[in-house]
Amino acid sequence: MIVTEISFTPYTYQLNRMIGDVNLPDGASEGMELAVFIRTDEGVTGCCVGVGSAADTIPGLADLVIGTDPRSVRSSWNRMTARAFKAGLHGPMAAGISAIDRALWDLRAKLHGVPLWKELGGNGKPVRAYASGLDFPLSDEDLYKFYAGLAAKGVTAGKLKVGRNAEDDERRLRIMIDALSSKGGRPQLIIDANEWWSPKQAIQRVSLLEKYFDFLWVEEPVARGDFEGLRRVSEGVRAPIATGENFTDPAQFVPLFQHGAGDVIQIGSHVSGFTGGGIVADMAAAFQRPVVTGPDVGNSIAHLSSTWKHHVMMEVFEMGREAPLINPMQIEDGCIVLNQTPGAGIEFDEKYLASHAPSNKPMKMLANVYGRAEDAGLLG
Repeated sequence: MIVTEISFTPYTYQLNRMIGDVNLPDGASEGMELAVFIRTDEGVTGCCVGVGSAADTIPGLADLVIGTDPRSVRSSWNRMTARAFKAGLHGPMAAGISAIDRALWDLRAKLHGVPLWKELGGNGKPVRAYASGLDFPLSDEDLYKFYAGLAAKGVTAGKLKVGRNAEDDERRLRIMIDALSSKGGRPQLIIDANEWWSPKQAIQRVSLLEKYFDFLWVEEPVARGDFEGLRRVSEGVRAPIATGENFTDPAQFVPLFQHGAGDVIQIGSHVSGFTGGGIVADMAAAFQRPVVTGPDVGNSIAHLSSTWKHHVMMEVFEMGREAPLINPMQIEDGCIVLNQTPGAGIEFDEKYLASHAPSNKPMKMLANVYGRAEDAGLLG
C-alpha cells in the first residue's frame, strides 16, 4: 500500500459574525481554507482542513510522502521537518507539514477502520469545550448572544478578548458571566490580551481585574517570545499564564519550560500537525504543566486532546467555518462529542467546494489584515 497523490482544493466562507481582538478591533468577516486529500493505491483517502498558506508548500513536500506507506506517519513527519531545517518550521512550511500530517493520521485511522481517537490510543471520552468569541468587534448585545448560545449547549467556560480599556474589559466580563450562567451553569473566566501589554502593564491590568474576578487563566499577556516577561507576570498575578498558541515548531516550547514562562501550555494543530502537537504534550507532561488545545476546523484536534490525561479543555469558535463539512462533530453537555466513524470526522461537501472557489475579489480575512497594533506595549 502506498500514497499515490496529494491534492488540495481552496475554498472560501463567510463568517457568521465579525471576529477580532485588541490588535484588530475592527475585525474580519471572511475566510479561506484548503480541503486537503491524500489518496492511496487501495482507494482510501485521508483528508483534513489546511490553512490557505499551506498551498505554497504542499506541492514541494508531496514527493516526501508519495510512494511511501501511509501508515508510517512519524517517518513522513521526520522527512518533512528535516526538509524545513534551513528555512525553519514556521509560516507556510509549518502549515504544509501540518496539513499533510493530519491528513495522514485521518488516512491511517480509516485504513484500520477506527475513529482517530482510537488509532491514537484514546478511549473516546468527550472533550470539554470553552467558548471563544474572538469578540473584540462585537456589541454588548452580540457578545451576550454568542456566549449564551454556547451556554445553551452546556458550555460554562468562556474567553474574552481584553486589553485596551479597563472599564470596557470589566463591563464585558460581566456580560460574559451573565451569558454563561444563563442556563444555570457556574461560569469560569479566561481573558486573552493577544500579546498586547508589556509585563508591567499586564501585572497592573490583571491585578485590577482580579479585584473582582477569578480567572482560570490569562492568555498571552505579553509577547510570546518574552519568556522572562511571561515569568514575571505569572509571579505578579494570581491567575495562571497560558501561552504557546502561536508556536509552530515543538522546539519553540522548550524555553517556556526552561524559564518557567508558561503555567498552561497551548497546543494547536498548526504545531506541524498532530505528530508535533503530541511531542509538545509529552514535554508538558514531563514538566507537569496542564495543556489546552486551540480550535481547528471541524474540531479534529479533539481526537488527540482526548488521549492526554493533562488536557483541560479545547477552544471552540462556532463562527461558521464548518460550512463545507458534512456532519461535523457537535457540542453536547459542554463537550465535543467524538465521532464513532473511521477517521477524524472530516468529510467535505463537494458541491460547496465547487461553488466557493476563491476569486480575484479582495477578501477581509484575518490572515490578510492581522498584525500587532502600533501602540501595543506603550503607556497611556
